[in-house]
Amino acid sequence: MSAETVRAASRARGRPPGPPRDPAVRREELLDAAERVVARDGAGVTIARVAGEAGYARTAVYAVFPDLPALVDGLAERHMERVTAAADTILAQPLPGQRLLRALVQLMCDFVDGNPNLHHLLMQRMQSDDPPPAARPFFTRSAEWATAVFDALLRAVDADPAPARIWATATVGAILMSAEDWGRDPGRRPDEFVDRLTAFLWPPLESAGAGRFVGPLIVAPATPAAAPADR
Repeated sequence: MSAETVRAASRARGRPPGPPRDPAVRREELLDAAERVVARDGAGVTIARVAGEAGYARTAVYAVFPDLPALVDGLAERHMERVTAAADTILAQPLPGQRLLRALVQLMCDFVDGNPNLHHLLMQRMQSDDPPPAARPFFTRSAEWATAVFDALLRAVDADPAPARIWATATVGAILMSAEDWGRDPGRRPDEFVDRLTAFLWPPLESAGAGRFVGPLIVAPATPAAAPADR
């Protein structure tokens, strides 16, 4: 066997000759591949399947994501950034408080309904052996962001911001889990569901004075939870 043949055989699929792939580009390619696998196979995603989908050797995946939980965390981070960017756009509008809440509920429900397999995978991480917040990255990031939103809203109406964290975790949990359950109903009516969920969540805010609030709402950056230990 010639030296050239040996070199060709040693190159893993998806790793052509030339300069190495930029780590940031590789990370995005792997996350793209993981999303395709999750959409197709649901929670059956594995490092091997992601590697095959991306056209990389498994070692190339491990160089970016040391294990499957790290890959799932990467997906959570990616989608939370997208959701919060869209939410910040909503909060910048001059809308009454209840309409802002409804728009945020709609946004989160659309995420769950549009990504059922991905949402299920992220919720499965809540059942892992990792301690919080590592075991629930999407929920934790959502709750951190929602805490900052509730804190800003309560301060804007001169109310006590102390309940912000409790209301944030309760609200995020209610939206994500009820939207997942609603998604199983073949006869679901999206607008009716969002209206009812908003009506359920609104009374505590209204009692605190949010009924007189009109946007935009300026939100301070959320304080992140303690970072999990390196794996």
